Amino acid sequence: MKTRLMAVVIVSLTLMSTPCWADGDQQVAVIANRDGKITAIYETSFQIDHKTYSLTPDAVILDRHGDPLTTSDFRVDIEVKYHLLKGTADKIDQIVLYLPL
Repeated sequence: MKTRLMAVVIVSLTLMSTPCWADGDQQVAVIANRDGKITAIYETSFQIDHKTYSLTPDAVILDRHGDPLTTSDFRVDIEVKYHLLKGTADKIDQIVLYLPL
């Protein structure tokens, strides 16, 4: 019982601390369970901590405040939090860029 309660608390805190952005009437919550730093950028892919990834066609890209961004905002040395598409090891479907203030 204690373990299940702890799991519920952890999941709740994770969901409450993730940024959201509105698309019309629809809310999109980003659950970024990995973090790192962009180490290289290529034409159709990029590296986080020297591992190559690409974005899914419908990937959500946000800044730390939940405002939408594009791939043109990617820069080497930017800290990121990201989520991999279920069943893949290199396809990112959600990413948050921590742009310099």
